[in-house]
Amino acid sequence: MTHAPTDYLVAPTLRLDKGEGLAEALRCLREFDPRVFMIFGGDAEDVQWLQETLEEQAGHPILFAADLERGAGQQFDGLTPLPDAWALGLLGPEASYDAGHRTASEAATAGVRWILGPVLDLHRMEVDAVRSPIIANRAFGGDIERVLECAGAFNQGLLDAGGISCGKHFPGHGGCSQDSHTDMAVCFEDAAPHLEPFQTLLPKLPSLMVGHVEFPMLDGEGVPASRSKVIMDMLRKDWGYQGLVVTDSISMSGYGEGDIVQMATQSLRVGIDLLLDPQDPVGLAKGLRQAYEFGELEQERVFEAVGRVDKLIRLALDTEAATPRPLMLGGGAKRLLHPLPGGAPRTGIQRPACALNLSSTPDAIRYLEEWDVPVFSAESEPPTTFPGPLLVLCGAREGKGLPSVPGPWLEAIHHHHPALFVAGAPDAAEAVPSSARGWHLPGLSPALLGLLLTAGAEV
Repeated sequence: MTHAPTDYLVAPTLRLDKGEGLAEALRCLREFDPRVFMIFGGDAEDVQWLQETLEEQAGHPILFAADLERGAGQQFDGLTPLPDAWALGLLGPEASYDAGHRTASEAATAGVRWILGPVLDLHRMEVDAVRSPIIANRAFGGDIERVLECAGAFNQGLLDAGGISCGKHFPGHGGCSQDSHTDMAVCFEDAAPHLEPFQTLLPKLPSLMVGHVEFPMLDGEGVPASRSKVIMDMLRKDWGYQGLVVTDSISMSGYGEGDIVQMATQSLRVGIDLLLDPQDPVGLAKGLRQAYEFGELEQERVFEAVGRVDKLIRLALDTEAATPRPLMLGGGAKRLLHPLPGGAPRTGIQRPACALNLSSTPDAIRYLEEWDVPVFSAESEPPTTFPGPLLVLCGAREGKGLPSVPGPWLEAIHHHHPALFVAGAPDAAEAVPSSARGWHLPGLSPALLGLLLTAGAEV
């Protein structure tokens, strides 16, 4: 196999949760020479075995990265799921630090050292604020100071435990009404509030993820930040950032339509160092080789990016991971339950009898099923009776936004008046009737849902 420096700049994804593991990784290693893989799902021990096997096959270090915004248990079986960032923001910096430390220390036991977090986007709750359909409960808050305090503490916990953190989604996804997974996302707001968490925490961030978000007030060329010279010049030249910059998944619609090699080449030219999650990593790697050979990518820019990838890998090799320690989370998780606008039920907290899944996550659904809580889809007919409280799952889920409760379910809620638990986005309580009585829980993590399933829970 021949090697090219541009091979370093493509990070394929291995979806162990969909049966794509060793075979896909070996295909990539046969065809080019990747140094970074993104991992979804799998058992922690299997992930560690895979990382060690790939290093042996490749003959050089391999860095595993993962989206672990809600703890290592978000992706890997056998590790601890943690509360959503919004809940951590409510619990405070001590809980946020503990969560970051536990995330990185546990991820290391699976061979995963690069943590794609914390989220530094704002989710503002003012009446006139634009609310992102995909950030929501993934944000530490809507107030800049809270995000700085709690996301900063989470980030420090990651670093102190030996993890490599990655602030995202620069220059801020919170002011977009679109989801960049499925649409072109545009923020028409003043960029300054969205930029502040990134600029302030930049010295503590060894890496940064750039989102596929257009900011017309920063760059009027109509390209997302991940391909914007103006925005990247601000980061690199005005702010002087020398850490590694990775794109959000370039398989997302927000990256743009057109030739993927040309768009990826544009990203690298403007200062991006690593291209994450292409649909066809082998095809992209070969296309970038040709772009490099034909002079469409300057050698100096390519070797600068390669150097940053190497530096991140060396950081992982040279940093000892901490041992997971007891998790306190501030000692007050039950205070996360807040009454709905219609008030709390007079009967207090009772375990949910069933759940309506408007927009959730796979680990949340698995957790409810393990606790024998029936989960209904939005398309299903509601039960004829409600033997207990109804749990409505309405969180940030790619391509889903903040959905409405279907008509038949609204009618059933009006007719039977079950107590409601609404779990998910900070504004998810707006999805249920204003007269409904019950509780709102900020997030969808099994760590939070467990509050509702613990017998005799009290607040």
